[in-house]
Amino acid sequence: MEQNVKKAKRKPGSKALRNHVERVRFIIQSLFFILTNSFITGFLKGTIYKGNLKYVCVPGLNCYSCPGAVGSCPIGALQAIFNTPDFGKSGNGLYAPLYYIPFYLIGMLMVFGVICGRLICGLLCPFGLVQDLIYKIPLKKIKKVPGDKYLRYLKYVILVVFVILLPMLFGIGNVPYAPWFCKYICPSGTLIGGIPLMTIGGDVSWAQAGNLTILKLSILFVLIVLSIFIYRPFCKYLCPLGAIYSFFNKVSFYKFYVDESKCSRCNGKSSACSACKTACRMGVDIVKTPNALECIRCGDCKAACPNSAIVSGFKPNPNLKKDKGAFNKAETTNIN
Repeated sequence: MEQNVKKAKRKPGSKALRNHVERVRFIIQSLFFILTNSFITGFLKGTIYKGNLKYVCVPGLNCYSCPGAVGSCPIGALQAIFNTPDFGKSGNGLYAPLYYIPFYLIGMLMVFGVICGRLICGLLCPFGLVQDLIYKIPLKKIKKVPGDKYLRYLKYVILVVFVILLPMLFGIGNVPYAPWFCKYICPSGTLIGGIPLMTIGGDVSWAQAGNLTILKLSILFVLIVLSIFIYRPFCKYLCPLGAIYSFFNKVSFYKFYVDESKCSRCNGKSSACSACKTACRMGVDIVKTPNALECIRCGDCKAACPNSAIVSGFKPNPNLKKDKGAFNKAETTNIN
């Protein structure tokens, strides 16, 4: 009886349903974080796991140097290939032989992307979980960031410059090639890798921390503060892994669909309805672009829709709208 009452309260569009979806998402995020950071010895002794599992990349931005990490970070691994001293036989990466091109790693990223797209960002990324938790702090939120449209392109710039070009072409100090993004930017690496290792007593202690540590801590601090007021600022503006997965959103097996027969905006019943658009904290209007580059497939829009017009899954349904056009069609109908 009690279970039936709970289900009755979780009506489409209700706050109860939205809270339920958020709880389920938090459970999945937490379990995946525990699973991919289950090397307990690392946390106890301040060491890094270097077994065979480290040859496999986890889907999210999970630092290789986290004491508990049992897998590698795709972005770190990508730079490790590009910054290998032998990557360019003639002095730089542009002359790399074919066997140094990271087909295995690129293939793994493509598998993750083709299956899930940015669902990985929404459910399986540890730093996404951190930002979600920080955003829960009850302070007034910033819904519109000045220059948001242009800031979204910054993650693609970081991907090209800091993950590919700089590691491929330039070294740092005495190191001929180096992982620029990991070394100078990555807040996830600082939070779950650097801070635990220095605190537990790894190779570097807090007493040995220098200007680089101050820089990385400053970036992390700024992002933590921003995450209180802006939903997932790192995911929106800076994450190169999210940039990679975004290219797969429209072609991935897992997709979002809009049922035009149920959608109030699509069928002209209520052109003012914007429940899904208002609920999306990534700034996506799912009726216009069901699988936009910025959609992290968190499910907030589905829970907010009062008509259950938004569905998602791996099985394509030709009767449901999954690309552009649904809203435009409705606009034309209303004008006529």
